[in-house]
This record gives sequence, C-alpha cells and structure tokens, in this order.
Amino acid sequence: MQDITAVLLCGGKGERLRPFTEHCPKPLVPLGGRPMLHHLIEYLQISGLRRFVCCVGYKAEMIHQFLAEHFPDKERFHAVDSGDATMTDRLVDARALVPGRALVCYGDTLANVSLPSLVRCHEEKRAGATLTTYPLQSPYGIVDSDISGRIQQFREKPVLPYWINIGFLLLEPGVLSGLKRGSDMPEFLEGLARGGSLYSYRHEGSHLTVNTEKERAQAERQLPELFTVP
Repeated sequence: MQDITAVLLCGGKGERLRPFTEHCPKPLVPLGGRPMLHHLIEYLQISGLRRFVCCVGYKAEMIHQFLAEHFPDKERFHAVDSGDATMTDRLVDARALVPGRALVCYGDTLANVSLPSLVRCHEEKRAGATLTTYPLQSPYGIVDSDISGRIQQFREKPVLPYWINIGFLLLEPGVLSGLKRGSDMPEFLEGLARGGSLYSYRHEGSHLTVNTEKERAQAERQLPELFTVP
C-alpha cells in the first residue's frame, strides 16, 4: 500500500450540481459540513494511503487553498492544474508526481471500497489495471408480467444484472506511463480491455456518485454508512 499514490480527478465543472458549483468546484461541495474531497481524502488515509495528487482545473485556486488549509504537508499532498482538459490528459500531467502505482478516484464519488481487498485482487490476477465496479440499480420501478400480459409483481428500483464504473482504478506504473495525451478515459480503458490487462473488482458495499442535488442530499443522509471501512 505504501507505493500507491491516490490521484483524485477534481477538474470538472459539475454543471448538473448548480447552483453549488457556480461558487466552488464540485469536490468542494459540502456534505455534512465538510467538502466531499475532505471526506474522500480522510477515507483513503484511514485505508492506508499517504500520498495524494489532486488533478484540478475549474476554480483550481479554491482546491489549492483547501489543501493549504486542511492538508498542508507539501511532501504528501499536491495539486496539478491542467485547465480545461480530459481526464486522461490530467493523468498525464500528474505522472511526474506518481513514483509507483496509482489509485485513480473521481472527486465526486464516495464509496467504502476495501483497498486491501482491491489490491489483493489486482495482485492475484497480475493485472495491469483493476477498475472498481458496482451493481447498477434501476432508477425506476419494474413491472413484471407473463406472456399474456398479466402483471405478476412490482419491483421498486431493483438492482440489475449489470456493473458500472465507479473509479478506484488501480494502475501499474507501466500502464500509467503508456497514457497518451489527447485520448479520453473510455478510449484508454477500452484499449486496456482489448489488450487483456484490465480486470474488475466488484464492490458491493456503499457508494454514491454526487452529480445532482438529489444525489447530494442522499449522500448527506448516508455519510455514516459510506465512510465505514468494510
């Protein structure tokens, strides 16, 4: 775990979370009285990580100030400003500050992923990259009926047999160094999958991605559950 640097993607504009993001970058939107980014960093520290790089862009100066006030150790906490850039270009710009493996996390995603289990899964498979996935829950109620059209049951927002990308992407140094400027994250991941070096780690604990005010309010209610180490 000591060789892993957390690389936190914090540069997006968060347009769906307005009006909060008119005044601050999305990772600094408050949950339970503290920014999302604060909760994420603290969880990763509890899980054993010691080195952090924040990839910033939109309202970057506010994240610089946040780090200076709350995580002032400049040997362990860094910010790299790529301006208006793709996620992969932000990772390219962060590479010089990542001496070993990287754990890439989205700054708007909170989850109590077991990092020791993720690392163990990654190492057992000798993966170049391991992406954390989560069961997809339908945003709608489901109606089940038989072939004649007779309704048999209703299911309220069930979990579907599909898995979604929630970040917590563990990358070997050679994979990170192979990133090309001008690509995007789907292209990068699809290339790793075609090459056979990308694996998934299935997380079934707590998770929330905060894109809207509804999701932010839900995260407020679930903070104690979200940040309990499994």
